Amino acid sequence: MEGPSLSVGLWCAAAMPLALLVAAMLGLKWSGTRAGPLACGLALLVGISVFKADVGVLGVALFKSLFLSLYVLYIIWPALLLYHIVEESGAIRSIGIAIARLTRDHIMQLLILGFAFASFLQGVAGFGVPVAVVAPLLVGLGFPPVQATAAPLIGHAWAVTMGDLASSFQALLVVTELPPRAMGLWIALLLGLACLASGFCLAHLHAGLRPIRRCFGAILALGLSMGLSQFLLAYWEHWIIASFAAGMAGLGCSVLMARLATPGRTRTFGGLFPLWPSQRQGRLDHGLEVMGLDPQALGPPPMSFHLAFAPYYVLIGVVLTATLLPTVHRVLREPHLIIPFPGTETALGWRVEPSHYRLIPFAHPGGLLLYTIAATCLIYGLSGHWAAGALHTAWRRTWKGAVPTTIAIVSMVGMALIMVYTGMTILLAQGVTALTGDIYPFLAPVVGLLGCFVTGSNTSSNVLFGAFQRDSALLLGVNPALVAALQTTGGALGSMVAPAKVVVACATVGLVGREGEVMALSLRYCLPLVAAVGVLGWLLLYLR
Repeated sequence: MEGPSLSVGLWCAAAMPLALLVAAMLGLKWSGTRAGPLACGLALLVGISVFKADVGVLGVALFKSLFLSLYVLYIIWPALLLYHIVEESGAIRSIGIAIARLTRDHIMQLLILGFAFASFLQGVAGFGVPVAVVAPLLVGLGFPPVQATAAPLIGHAWAVTMGDLASSFQALLVVTELPPRAMGLWIALLLGLACLASGFCLAHLHAGLRPIRRCFGAILALGLSMGLSQFLLAYWEHWIIASFAAGMAGLGCSVLMARLATPGRTRTFGGLFPLWPSQRQGRLDHGLEVMGLDPQALGPPPMSFHLAFAPYYVLIGVVLTATLLPTVHRVLREPHLIIPFPGTETALGWRVEPSHYRLIPFAHPGGLLLYTIAATCLIYGLSGHWAAGALHTAWRRTWKGAVPTTIAIVSMVGMALIMVYTGMTILLAQGVTALTGDIYPFLAPVVGLLGCFVTGSNTSSNVLFGAFQRDSALLLGVNPALVAALQTTGGALGSMVAPAKVVVACATVGLVGREGEVMALSLRYCLPLVAAVGVLGWLLLYLR
């Protein structure tokens, strides 16, 4: 059945929970812990009173939201614990000193960690791991906490669709049934351009236009190395490793440039090897200067760089082993539990088909993080860098940061599922297309952004709106593969401002309660990028 008929009143009612969430977080500067439950409560009221959903419909929506929340929280808690274990051992300080010795240039540090490393982690893990891992490292290097939190959100977004072994891309393929090669090439092109722009966004985030002028060549080289790598792998139809390999290329390129950009160099080659500025530009949280100071004056680090970075080497190895070795992959995925969710229908005729959730605890990214935690404790214990009571301290700090995060995540996912099961989400998208007509392709990435913002996941956004975007393209007589690519590109870039990811990032650096500040900063770059993608998409569709 088709569900509620589109009207101005119903469209405005459907937008109310989302509008309240945005207003509370951006306008009132509320935390996700406060704004999330309020928006979820409003979604319940609107669902009952306006969209005529009964207790059964809302019960299924909330029941399903608990399991989807569990999927996210199973990453957040281990990621927080891993960070606090690493921090307690002194590894964060050691990494900061080591990177300061690799390059004293804050822009290169930001590009190495916030762009290349975050993209690599998105390629192999995803689901919030890049922001949870990178943000604390940047804080340890002396970047302001809000800036350090926004940087990986901006830097990893371009890699989301082909990241986590192309899970978002696979979801889009399933719901649209479009040719994978055609759609994959459009996605790789759009996100490759977004990758290039993201590097300049990170430089601007740090200090405006000055670092862009000084490091133009380095930013361009890094963006091209990752964007072209992903496009070539998509061309060869290796979607599953496209973002992962692109991140590897970016790491290699950025480290090479950092090593070549030495203080004695007199030529920069267009900013490819930027000269270190002499002025001081900030301090580490530990009171150590990063810029304008002889690295030897930092003193000896608590441990070597490779020992300090060992948890992240282990994480990379665990993820690669679990995902790329067929036998290990099969063994880890064998123990599983399937939770069925019945189909529902509202009094207005909106129907959601039956579905199920497959719980695979040992192959889940959270499980991979737990293996990494166990190995980290063993490594630091055997190397003598593990003080008595350190694990208890790490757990206490994890609990303090994760409980508010849990409240925010559960309430936001609950709101998202209520909107899906009552027909609010699809009605919002229908209203946009009815108003826009032939200019709809310009707004197609905005729909993807909306889906990611509400659900916190580009995969979920693709599932919600993928078929709708395809049908809209067919009705308009334009290329459905390109419109679907615009959908997932908007959803990927929307990861910069998805409340669920913002909450994760803030929790890892002690910014709980300041999510609105981080979201507002990320929006400055997210919205122009999404608008540019929309303009490019419209031109490609109508001016070819």
